Amino acid sequence: MVFNIATTRYFYGTVTYVYSPSTYCQNNTSASDYGKCYNIIFGKAVFVQTDTTTYPTLPCETDNTCIRYTSTAGTRTLTTIFSYSGKQAILQYFWSRSHSSMRIADNITYLFGVPAPYSDAPYLWLFPAVNYESSSWPVYDPVGNWKAYLNPYTIPIGYVNIIRWQGNVFMSSAPLSIYEGNINNIWYAFDVAVAWAYESSPLAIIPLDYNNDYAPYRELRNIFGYAANGVDQPGWNSDDMIRVLKDIFPDRAWAVYDDVQKIMYLYNLTIDYVPDWLIDKLAPVGIKVLQPPSNLSTAQAWLNELNARNRQAGGP
Repeated sequence: MVFNIATTRYFYGTVTYVYSPSTYCQNNTSASDYGKCYNIIFGKAVFVQTDTTTYPTLPCETDNTCIRYTSTAGTRTLTTIFSYSGKQAILQYFWSRSHSSMRIADNITYLFGVPAPYSDAPYLWLFPAVNYESSSWPVYDPVGNWKAYLNPYTIPIGYVNIIRWQGNVFMSSAPLSIYEGNINNIWYAFDVAVAWAYESSPLAIIPLDYNNDYAPYRELRNIFGYAANGVDQPGWNSDDMIRVLKDIFPDRAWAVYDDVQKIMYLYNLTIDYVPDWLIDKLAPVGIKVLQPPSNLSTAQAWLNELNARNRQAGGP
């Protein structure tokens, strides 16, 4: 059985390739710079402040350096990493680093303030029990094969929380969720890298918004799965994938890769818009244009979004 490897990354203020970023936000309400975020590298930090009367707009909102939430949450789901209806993926690796006003719980029962792939349960599936051996940092658990760090380097305000894990866990879906504990006036910036495997299948190559473009359409969910990178979206049959994409997205650009015949089908696209990294990843032996683009901006939008999502995933 042949498996494909998929990866994606999320940058909310920090990035995985910077060793020790100094990103932080100020959540001391007595400070003159309250609500400001500093040293944002890529994306935005998250700031939770429910008091819109006293704080109608935070400085980080004005600076466009944070995403503000005006309601608290126990566990907040920010996005969906992958969702494979009718198929299984194998989660293989993740790295999660957060700079936050919160810290990892000392007993590592669950991750407090560290974003990580999360299952549909009140606790992270990776941490079903207290680790009684945690006496000093970093903490390594040989049973779960994870390693956690608290403050391996310092930032002006807040904590640095890092966890690394590698293994094999079957998961049909993986949302990116953060445990906030229903606490107000908190902030966190983070970067996460995730890798998973799935059985070689035909692929629908179209960047979609999970909540607006994918989840509402049962036809899509029945035909192929969703992946945040817009590439690793496996289905059962390339003909069915082409049919449903033509029906639902006739005015968008997309591609379908047939892994049996190794042919890539293009819709509202030509070969000029297919990036080299995608050709290298799939190695098709043939490319067929189902419909050339009537509007070149449609093809360019597909290419731009695909590059953007996969640049974070380690692409170009």
